[in-house]
Amino acid sequence: MQMIEVEASGLNQLRASLSQAGLPYDDVSDRGRQFYRFDVDGELVAYGGLEGTGPDLLLRSMVVCEQHRGAGLGSAVLSELEQYAVSRGAVRLHLLTQSAVDFFTANGYERLDRDKAPVAISQTAQFKHLCPSSASYLRKTLSRSPLR
Repeated sequence: MQMIEVEASGLNQLRASLSQAGLPYDDVSDRGRQFYRFDVDGELVAYGGLEGTGPDLLLRSMVVCEQHRGAGLGSAVLSELEQYAVSRGAVRLHLLTQSAVDFFTANGYERLDRDKAPVAISQTAQFKHLCPSSASYLRKTLSRSPLR
C-alpha cells in the first residue's frame, strides 16, 4: 500500500469521497490538516488524515472506498496513519465517529466522554461544530515500534 499526501488538486476528489461516506468535508482545505490517499497497485482504495501538531493529533476523514470495503484495508490504513503520527512525534490519536466505534475499539481505541479530550483537540472544528454532539470520542495511546 502506498500513502500519498493529497495535494490541493486532489481535494475535490477527497471531498466527494467524504461526502459519499457521510463524513464532514467543509474544512479539508484549512491549515493544519494533512490528508493522504492510499493506493494499491496504482488504484485509490482509501483516504485518511491527521490534524494538529504535538503529542495529541486528531485522526480525520478515514474512509475506505466502497468497492474495497471488507478486505481489511481499514486496519491497514489506520496502522499506516498511526505509524506516521508517531514519526511526527504524536503520543496519542483522538477521533470522533458516529458509525465506526466497533472498528476503532477493535483496533485499540478507547471510548471516553468528550470532556476528557485535551484542549488542543476539543478546540478543533471537528469537536466544536463539524461532528454532531452524538458522535463518540475515542483515543489511543500510540507506541513506538521496537528497534530492529
